[in-house]
Amino acid sequence: MNFQTIDYFIAVADERSFTKAAERLHVSQQTVSANIASAERELGVRLLERSVPLRLTYAGEQFLSYAIKIAADRRAMGQELRDIAKNESGRLRVGVTATRGHIIMPRAIAMFQRAHPGISISLFEGENDELSEVLGEGRLDMIVATVDRETPGLVVHELFREQVVLLVSQALLDRLYGDQAEAVVLQVEGDCDLFPLADCPFLMMGEKDVSGEFSRRALARAGIKPNVRVMSTNSETLMALALRGVGACFVPSELVATSFADPEASGMRVIRLGPQMSYPLSVAWRESEHTWSMISAFYHVLSEQFSDGSRVSA
Repeated sequence: MNFQTIDYFIAVADERSFTKAAERLHVSQQTVSANIASAERELGVRLLERSVPLRLTYAGEQFLSYAIKIAADRRAMGQELRDIAKNESGRLRVGVTATRGHIIMPRAIAMFQRAHPGISISLFEGENDELSEVLGEGRLDMIVATVDRETPGLVVHELFREQVVLLVSQALLDRLYGDQAEAVVLQVEGDCDLFPLADCPFLMMGEKDVSGEFSRRALARAGIKPNVRVMSTNSETLMALALRGVGACFVPSELVATSFADPEASGMRVIRLGPQMSYPLSVAWRESEHTWSMISAFYHVLSEQFSDGSRVSA
């Protein structure tokens, strides 16, 4: 068995298909299948149930956990040896939530690659909890996410505190509350309490999204059982629906700033709900005896981007 076989097995386990794994690895299906069959003969166990979709046996689940660790250690070894050789080449795998990706990454990646042209970036977008899980498995080099500073096995550095705001169209507020619309908004902002908006329809993010989690807490504090019109994992979709008066959505203030030059001129109201709706956005990577210099370099680019107060400015 060799490293290539381990890579093939991880791909098959991810895709639950020989065909999709082969497409991902740019090899033939026969090559992948033959490598897995050879590993099964060598180990003396069956790793896969060859159903549709493929299923891992108990032995396969155990082998996968070792395979992921071996792949992560091999990658770390290669990174350390490249640093020793002062060889700035390779691929940096960065995870970020889809909500923040287009806000943070274009400027950061452009700045980084001007300084390190030999490094390619593989960008993985997912929900917050998923990013932490994939990083812990060693499938990403670093993430930009909301991460507990005390998470075992991770190095965590805070970039800034992100604020969740409520975005709602003025037309919807006028339709629901008439002449009292402005008074309702001022009461919500003054008390940091959503109760006056109990009759408003809401557009909600998924449970694994930080904005979604904070919005559910705020609604629960207000004693509101929300009228949820749409559920989505895409904040931009929810903002587009809010713009059309479908409902109110909870989104990071940075996303609003990059989407609307002047929200009120676009017919939108941004309702701020106080410090309890803020949380730290951090950079995290796995703790190890050696940190790849390119991880540190990308972190420093992000730190510079967020230290000047402009955060998302070009």
